Amino acid sequence: MNILITLPKDLLEKIISGEKELEMRKCIPKHMKIGEDGFFVVEKGTDCVRCWCRVDNWMGTGMDNYRAHWYANRLCVSQRYIMEYAKGKMVYLWKIGKVITFDHLKRDELLVDKNPQQFAYCPLSYGESF
Repeated sequence: MNILITLPKDLLEKIISGEKELEMRKCIPKHMKIGEDGFFVVEKGTDCVRCWCRVDNWMGTGMDNYRAHWYANRLCVSQRYIMEYAKGKMVYLWKIGKVITFDHLKRDELLVDKNPQQFAYCPLSYGESF
C-alpha cells in the first residue's frame, strides 16, 4: 500500500531532479511492499501532491558523525540535520527508485484529509496503480 509523506519544496525538487537518492524516516510502514509500493509527496504548506516514488529498498542504521557525513549528500540535508533527526536512535533510509511527477493531483484525491506529520496510508493506492 502506498503512503503519503510531507516534504518542503526544496527537498521535493531534489527528488524530482534525481539529486536526492534516499529518504530518511524513523520507521518502515508495515503495509508498504518494498519494490512495488512507494510514497506520494505532498508539498509542505499546500495540498499539492507533486510526485510518487517507488521504494526500491531500505536499510536501518544508527547514525554517527561518519555515517551522517557519508549520507548527507544522498539525503540532500546537512550532517548536523541528520544527527539531530536521529538523536542516537535507529533510522531507516529508503532507496528512491522510479519517480513519477504530477501537475494537478490533490491530497484529498488520495483520501487523506491533512498533510501527515509522519506518514498516512493511501487506502486505494497500491504500487503504480494510481
